[in-house]
Amino acid sequence: MRKLITIISALALTLVALPAHAFDNTWITFPNLSAVKVVATNTKTIANGYSLSTQSTGFDFAYTGPAGSAGKFSQINIFDVTGSLGMSLAANSVGTSSAGCDPQVLSSDTHTCFFRLDGVGKALIHVGLSNVTSAAAFKFKILAGPNIQESGIAQVMFVAPTNKVTALAASSKALAGGAGGVQFKVTQDGKAAAGIRVTVKFTGIGAYLSTAVATSDAKGIVTVYLSNFAKKKGSSVVTVKIDGGTATSKATINWVGGSLY
Repeated sequence: MRKLITIISALALTLVALPAHAFDNTWITFPNLSAVKVVATNTKTIANGYSLSTQSTGFDFAYTGPAGSAGKFSQINIFDVTGSLGMSLAANSVGTSSAGCDPQVLSSDTHTCFFRLDGVGKALIHVGLSNVTSAAAFKFKILAGPNIQESGIAQVMFVAPTNKVTALAASSKALAGGAGGVQFKVTQDGKAAAGIRVTVKFTGIGAYLSTAVATSDAKGIVTVYLSNFAKKKGSSVVTVKIDGGTATSKATINWVGGSLY
């Protein structure tokens, strides 16, 4: 009996969420989690879903269905949202599309997104994130009408970034009275990692850093400049740290007078 009540309750919640087109026979059938991937910087696949970096500011639900699903409707339910995680789903002004959904907030920890697949059975729905910490998590599943078919459940958790960062050159020279530059490379599992934030500090001679927080470019490179307009000779040590992570790296700028050569 308890199982029956649970099923009925879940069905009632789902029915409340369904819009007018929910009973249209153009819905997909037999929803399967394998059709959806969570795509973001530093995403990793785990046994029951995905892990994202606490640096994440958003991700995409990438849906790939069979060609026969082209133009049909589907729905993703996001639930058990924890850790004060904020979510904002890309909306389409006319209701549903393959790039924007008809989003609804069912409760503080439950969101739903109705969308329509494109001409080849695909969709890419962006989800913005806020208040991301290691305490954050959520689950999601795919629903289809008109008889409320459900896929399995995937879990998404957030972990501290495990990126590495290395100075491209341990030391460099710069003219006192100007600015010196250092570069670092951010990697993940040995590959260049784009879009990763690092915090920047320096000790020694110098006045102003070009930034206190830098982001790696498409090649994983972070470039930082330090000014020394007082024309002091000596050295500065620039240190970067993966924001929210543990990896650090240092590079020294040696300030000289006259010529660099």
